[in-house]
Amino acid sequence: MSHDADRFLLFAALVVPVGLAVCTSHVRAQDGAPPPAAAAPAPAAPTAAAPRRVLWDEGVKNAYPRWSKDGTQILFQSDRSGSWQIEVMDADGSHRRVLTQGPSNNNFPDWSPDNAHVAFVSDRDGNEDVYVMDTAGGDARNLTRNPARDIHPYWSQDGEQILFSSTRDGERFQLFEMDAGGGDVRRLVTSGDDDTCSRVSPAGDRMVYLSNLAAGRDDVIVARRDGSQPVDVTDDAQPDGWPCWTPDGARIVYAAGPPGAFALRSMKPDGTERRQLTAPEAGWTDARPCVSPDGRRVVFNRDNDRTIAILVLEL
Repeated sequence: MSHDADRFLLFAALVVPVGLAVCTSHVRAQDGAPPPAAAAPAPAAPTAAAPRRVLWDEGVKNAYPRWSKDGTQILFQSDRSGSWQIEVMDADGSHRRVLTQGPSNNNFPDWSPDNAHVAFVSDRDGNEDVYVMDTAGGDARNLTRNPARDIHPYWSQDGEQILFSSTRDGERFQLFEMDAGGGDVRRLVTSGDDDTCSRVSPAGDRMVYLSNLAAGRDDVIVARRDGSQPVDVTDDAQPDGWPCWTPDGARIVYAAGPPGAFALRSMKPDGTERRQLTAPEAGWTDARPCVSPDGRRVVFNRDNDRTIAILVLEL
């Protein structure tokens, strides 16, 4: 996970059963060729793009927004009840519906590709495990049932697997995947770093994730789908967070910048052609992007110490 503006996320994930941590990545090559070496970072100029507010509740944290497959709804987690609960709303912020409730924390939601189910993390059984429920919020099932911490579940592009991060093999978060029903758990990446937020590419041949390196920063990694041949594609001094693919797989959208001053950026999967997408005001940071299915919008969080808001940027 990441320890930058969201060191409050990974360390929130490393210390508290909350759901706000960051992620890492690796790239996969075509036709068995090794992935390209990470390109030297190019300067990214701020843009004048003005995002639109969708949900802004002062003093409330509404995090990890996710588009529905038709782009008409947004799934997210909110602490407005006093604990993290999962909600869904229309893309304009209207018609909020609560999917989970109670004293336990329910967070890190991710919609299955067909939107029939939601994967999420809950501590309702006394430990952070990965659960799946139907889109209406019913029939929640614990898939991992492990005494370790299991967080950041993300569906594969075909809905057959769920990738997640776990401390089951030690103190550090490592990347695992399992079948959508919870069986056949297997480790994808073995490293000496905390690895989180793994997302399979739309073509299913690569994955991107976030790695908290021994050097003390979070970098975006791109690897083959099986976790082999990882490449650090943001190998520079600035920390990064929350990488995700565009629907065509041509670019990766992520957050980067000095701690506490993240902005959204995009780049090609080899780390080239970097562009800055947002420029938050001082005291605010942009994080947790998700690109719409048509590739025309990004929903993301803008937050400070008190408030996490949901905004949408037209690309």
